Amino acid sequence: MNTKDLLLKLSSIHGPSGYEYKATKEIENIMKDLVDECHYTKVGSLVCVKKGEGKGKIGLFAHVDQLGFVISKITDDGFAYVAGIGGWDPKTVIGQRAKIYSKNREFYGVFGFLAPHLQKAEDRKKIPTFNYLFLDISMNENWKEIQVGDIVMLDEIEGFEKNNIVYAPALDNRASCVSLIKTAEILKKIKHQFDVYFIFSTQEEIGGPGAPTAAYFADLDYAFVIDVTHGDESIPGFRKIEINKGPVVAVGPVVDKEFNEKVQNVSSQYNIKIQYEPIPRRSGTDTDAVQLVKAGVKTQLISIPLKYMHTPYEKVHVNDIENTAKLMAFTISELEVQ
Repeated sequence: MNTKDLLLKLSSIHGPSGYEYKATKEIENIMKDLVDECHYTKVGSLVCVKKGEGKGKIGLFAHVDQLGFVISKITDDGFAYVAGIGGWDPKTVIGQRAKIYSKNREFYGVFGFLAPHLQKAEDRKKIPTFNYLFLDISMNENWKEIQVGDIVMLDEIEGFEKNNIVYAPALDNRASCVSLIKTAEILKKIKHQFDVYFIFSTQEEIGGPGAPTAAYFADLDYAFVIDVTHGDESIPGFRKIEINKGPVVAVGPVVDKEFNEKVQNVSSQYNIKIQYEPIPRRSGTDTDAVQLVKAGVKTQLISIPLKYMHTPYEKVHVNDIENTAKLMAFTISELEVQ
């Protein structure tokens, strides 16, 4: 399957934090022909192992989960309130259609907000919070079957591709999941000393246990953590990261210096264009937890440039995903036991 099709397929599957099983099952179906074995941890992370020469272990991490909502209150007249699973900006969901996953069946709703004609003048200038957004569920004949705790997802948001750029939901972090799949495809064709653990982890968006528990199980020597970062966004004081200019290699105290140098050398050797992102403290990714497991794991964070993060439509370039995969695969092929 080509990269664009993989992106569109995986981004279409609902899998919020703690409820990733549909997405991980689809990834397992794809990965099982590329690796030697697949299994799940007790917190739902998918671990796929490709044997090398058994001279070391390297893990490749990409979190599967995406943003979602949980119903926190239901009124007597068919309206519900939600709390965000992960870092939503509430104004991006106003007027969006939603799907509600209840225990017995699926329901639908629409996110509403008090019309501007009825708002007080001072309220029109305020950014809404989930306390002021409501989910209209009255359209469902049996809406009273909906319960507090049911999961809600934005619905009918179809990804699309134009000029090798994909616009779709959940590219944070399904784009990174695709980069792991493409890495596995490359490693089918080249030798590597290290056993490779492809880890599709759960609950990253809520700071959960998916990645570190898998890292503990695998007992790794090295780890790549693949996530997304802000592309084509101007941040004062920082070098601008651009879409379609290559994977973004983190530099700073959060990454292993030796491993970082190896990655940079490989990018030069194989003519893979990369960008750099300074990370002066915690990265806010699974990198922070993975490197602390057991006696420590030599970890490198690589990010895929993405625009419109944590909105219904995110944006990535296919080339950045494929070059991320090449950078990882060729680095793994060059790794030797020290």
